Amino acid sequence: MHLQPKLFLTYSILIFCVIAWGSNFVIGKILIDYFHPYTITLVRLIAINLFLWLFLYRYFNFQNIPKKIWVGLAFSGLVGIALNQYTFFLGLVTASPVTSALILALAPITTSILTFIVFKEKRLWKFWGGGIIALIGVLISVLDGGSISIGRGDIAIIITMLTFAIFIVFIQWLAKYINSIQITLLTNAFGLAFLLPFLPTVDYKQIMEVDIKLWALLIVSGIIVHGVSNMLWNKEMPKVGAANASLLMNLEPFIAMVGSALILGSHILLIEIIGAILIISGVILALYKK
Repeated sequence: MHLQPKLFLTYSILIFCVIAWGSNFVIGKILIDYFHPYTITLVRLIAINLFLWLFLYRYFNFQNIPKKIWVGLAFSGLVGIALNQYTFFLGLVTASPVTSALILALAPITTSILTFIVFKEKRLWKFWGGGIIALIGVLISVLDGGSISIGRGDIAIIITMLTFAIFIVFIQWLAKYINSIQITLLTNAFGLAFLLPFLPTVDYKQIMEVDIKLWALLIVSGIIVHGVSNMLWNKEMPKVGAANASLLMNLEPFIAMVGSALILGSHILLIEIIGAILIISGVILALYKK
């Protein structure tokens, strides 16, 4: 199939975003050897907030935000930003990037289950069938010697996945009252605000000994992964539709696999490949619409 130049550019940008998100698993695994999970989360959120407010503040208007929405924004910042990012890096301390990517691949289905419960959205039989297939894929990917082995890191990543799904549901609700720019700026600001009280716990002597190159990786990767990529995705995604764009996100586990093999020298297990295929097949079956 021949794509028009503009459409080809749009898909290229969307794929760049997915590559950035997929590489975050590998980058996080590198950073976690030198920084505490809290330090990574805090520094990244500071960089992301500075970047977002610098580029988006001119489109922001406080007057359009009803008072009742502030509670929803604060909760979204706590759960979807602060807790989500902290548990992600906490999980990578012991969990592998590939397993983490496979667990997070369940987020779209989990989000749909939550919208089914909260918003009473109907779900067809193929959704539940796809969900079961994807869950089997996750269970297979954490097999260890014939038995399912779920460690603390895996549990932390599961919490990351759940907090992201909850965050998406709240975004859907908040979008009825305020625009996406307001949501993006304020949820990130609240996320940072909830982390600041723990600032005295940081081991400053330890982080000052970290090489400047790793500091650059920490800050620049945060801006690209959570700042630039999110902005580009929100801009380009409507041009191809949410359904088509969401299918591209299924590439994340494979990007994590390739990155782990090339950069971290990890060995990709056959069981992980089988798990990835089942998860992605289940997600596509559950969410695909003609």
